[in-house]
Amino acid sequence: MNSALKFSLVAAAVSLAALGAVTSSAAAPIPITFWHYVGQESGSKIIADFAREFNASQAQYAVKVVEPGDFKTMQIKLQAALASKGEVPNLVQIDNGFFTHLAVGGGLNDLTSNVKALPKATLEDYDPTFWEYGDVAGKRYGLPWAGSTLVQFYNVDAFKQKGLLPPRTWDDYTKAAKALTSRSAKGAIFFTDGWVFASMVSSRGGDILDAQKRPDFDSDKAVQSLQMMYDLSKGGQAIVRSFSEANFAVIDWVRTKAFLVTLPTSAYSVVKGSISFQVGAVPMPGKTLAGESQLVIPRGNSADETAGAVAFWSYLTRPENTARFAKATYYLPVRQSAKKLLGDFAGDPVMKAGLEALDNAYNPPRLNLYNDWRGVLEAQLERSLKGGVDPKAALVEAQRQALLLK
Repeated sequence: MNSALKFSLVAAAVSLAALGAVTSSAAAPIPITFWHYVGQESGSKIIADFAREFNASQAQYAVKVVEPGDFKTMQIKLQAALASKGEVPNLVQIDNGFFTHLAVGGGLNDLTSNVKALPKATLEDYDPTFWEYGDVAGKRYGLPWAGSTLVQFYNVDAFKQKGLLPPRTWDDYTKAAKALTSRSAKGAIFFTDGWVFASMVSSRGGDILDAQKRPDFDSDKAVQSLQMMYDLSKGGQAIVRSFSEANFAVIDWVRTKAFLVTLPTSAYSVVKGSISFQVGAVPMPGKTLAGESQLVIPRGNSADETAGAVAFWSYLTRPENTARFAKATYYLPVRQSAKKLLGDFAGDPVMKAGLEALDNAYNPPRLNLYNDWRGVLEAQLERSLKGGVDPKAALVEAQRQALLLK
């Protein structure tokens, strides 16, 4: 073999090898990292199942699931990732309050064009309340997935023993809390949570914001709401817990140290396996806030990564997967067609109450400071209910501090 021919063959071999490497590289699936906190509510297995099924169904993307912690830990870690301008996750579950802060602040990719590419029938199938929240100033930043509403959980056995009705009004709630209190147990548990408190105010026909969408923390309806819990707490008929004490509240409930608590439907998945009594649930009275979370794509993701993240969200929210997710976690279905796939589970007391509440639920405003205002309010709720500060004085202080935030 002459040297020229040998050189040509070697060159051809090298070219083919290079082409094979390029082809192999191009065929490699695009990695998609998904951060979520559903695992904090007994959802780890089903999320892992969804990721595995999605990865097996196509070859373009490969989803990796990560559980950084609860929703507040998620906020801290995501903010750190964005601030470092380094690697950010491709798809993240964040709570509704923090969502607006990131969307308005430029921390999220605009998904308007991605969503417009979806079939009209699919878009119209998403529940209007959950779908609406992801839109900020006419642009799509959030994708609905894990939605919930607040319900009143109650111990059916204890209520029957005392001849009490399910607490469908605040008078019912107060009466039950007093009647169920004994030397060994309190009637109710109250969380110093902004979502719960804002819903209490709106259920009375009020709002924690005024007509100009500014804080109105010391309104008459707000004072009435806090005064009710203050009186029950001071009278020894309610246990007060902050978010950091959520585990203690679960223990209180499971061990029948209290019999009535207001929580989102999704919280039930935490305790369901540990409860030895019959659980009932009814919506909070009146109009209340919908809540929980959106899926978002942080700033810094490429067009391909964004497309992959949206594709996985689309898979998660297929009607059949939405129904499976609801049954496993007690999050409410974000697809209307998925409600029809719940079967007998639609009659579960917690799911039934959550869906009933959704019919009368509304979204908080998409305001950059809303999450900060919520933090100020929660601090003053705790100051009143745990520190004994007069409810009116605490709410006046919350109002003063909120108006100072810029």
